[in-house]
Amino acid sequence: MKSKPLAIYIHIPFCIRKCLYCDFLSFAVGSSPDRGWENRKKEYFKALKREIEHYAEILPEYEIVSVFFGGGTPSVVSERDIADICMALKTAWKFKEDAEVTLEANPGTVNSEKFKVYKDIGINRISFGLQSAHDDELKRLGRIHTFSAFLESYDMARQSGFENINIDLMSGLPGQTVNAWKDTVKKVAVLEPEHISAYGLIIEDGTPFGKMYGEGGQGVTPLPSEEDEREMYHITKSILDQYGYHRYEISNYAKTGYECGHNLVYWHRGDYLGLGLGASSCVSDIRWNNTSVFEKYISPETVDFGAEKETLSDKDQMFETFMLGLRLAEGVDLKGFAEKFDVDPLKKYGSLFKKYEGEGLLELKKGCAILTPKGFDLADHVILGFME
Repeated sequence: MKSKPLAIYIHIPFCIRKCLYCDFLSFAVGSSPDRGWENRKKEYFKALKREIEHYAEILPEYEIVSVFFGGGTPSVVSERDIADICMALKTAWKFKEDAEVTLEANPGTVNSEKFKVYKDIGINRISFGLQSAHDDELKRLGRIHTFSAFLESYDMARQSGFENINIDLMSGLPGQTVNAWKDTVKKVAVLEPEHISAYGLIIEDGTPFGKMYGEGGQGVTPLPSEEDEREMYHITKSILDQYGYHRYEISNYAKTGYECGHNLVYWHRGDYLGLGLGASSCVSDIRWNNTSVFEKYISPETVDFGAEKETLSDKDQMFETFMLGLRLAEGVDLKGFAEKFDVDPLKKYGSLFKKYEGEGLLELKKGCAILTPKGFDLADHVILGFME
């Protein structure tokens, strides 16, 4: 019997310091060893291995096509801990020969020895959280590194043999100008990473930025105007086009052949298993989230790491197919949609297609529903139509 493809996300919830905009499930553990946190890290990795064994018994028919170590800051923990998890995964499941294995790394938390171990254990893609090439912007975000520290880490990764590197950038930052963003994008593009993710800052409730820039907040440094944010968005594609990157998803750009395989599993609604504190999973259209309570997750008495499971209805699946597929430059495969759901999308969504085609937001091309450049600008508006 042919193995089913599975993507695995591993959540490492530790970081040196929480960034001011971050609402991810993570804990600041500082830069110097702390016996209390070191013990909790050990317990956490024990629980991770226990969870891997748990799902290896439940999902033995799967083959791993991608692994993504995210966080938090995975590079802040010992490389030996990461190696132990990789070994546990390889013991539990068969890996596809060209499986993509990504580790998120922050400048200032890596060194040559770590990169050597990462390479030796099969990690073949590094994702750097840079955000900005301007130190004043990094400081306002609460980042722990400078641009020069990033350049050192990037060079170290290259010298260690990594040939697939992503760099995360963030626009719409406090005090950021259009020219400053343009400078950041160009400085990163000339480095020729294989992949660049360019996201806009989102102000999340419950974060320091949420208090500063949310309703009633009075941030000392103002955010860019909506007009400037929109110009930053357009500039990104324009600059990266010149450097040989293509936009294959609303916020993601790649050199040909280096699209992020792990994220494509999400966007194509493939099966993915989330391991670790608060991680999300969706396998065979059944969705669940792990507990977000640290003590409960590491407890040896925890047998089922997932909370209540939800079986997605056909309606939910169809909406998600459009919600996620329209983010991609390739769009939604209408034939594939019809085969999966036994529904003709041209009949079910005919009036929507006509409406958005008339507004210049969507086009039907080569059997796919694809957002136009204008449609990418107003993607949320289009997706809302399919939800309703």
